[in-house]
Amino acid sequence: MMTSNEAYNMYKNVLISTTVDKMQIVALLYEGALGFAKKAYKAMQDEEEDIKTDSLNRVNGILLALRDSLDQSADKETVEYLEALYSFLLTKTIKANDNNDYEEFGIVVRYLSKMAEIWNKDIMKKEE
Repeated sequence: MMTSNEAYNMYKNVLISTTVDKMQIVALLYEGALGFAKKAYKAMQDEEEDIKTDSLNRVNGILLALRDSLDQSADKETVEYLEALYSFLLTKTIKANDNNDYEEFGIVVRYLSKMAEIWNKDIMKKEE
């Protein structure tokens, strides 16, 4: 099982060391976070503790890597908004895990779904 710290280091290294288009990497990370969030959501409902823990650690690792890799030279308002958004999602994830509250975690799933959709449609210009 992967810890949050291991997941964070793995995803952060991908963002730093990759030669692939960074915008595409962010799209993949959003998709990965959403996939793991859906898996954690189902595991919470089914009371599958190991799957829930592993999936939540991966979601947290991706969110931390995304937050910590924001380009601080970009538009200040956008950077601050995304930092706050990632922190909000991390807090929701931790609370949902502590309380095994899949309904509260559903907020994280909805946000990640919308973020992935916006990134793909508006940034990557992909049609659904």
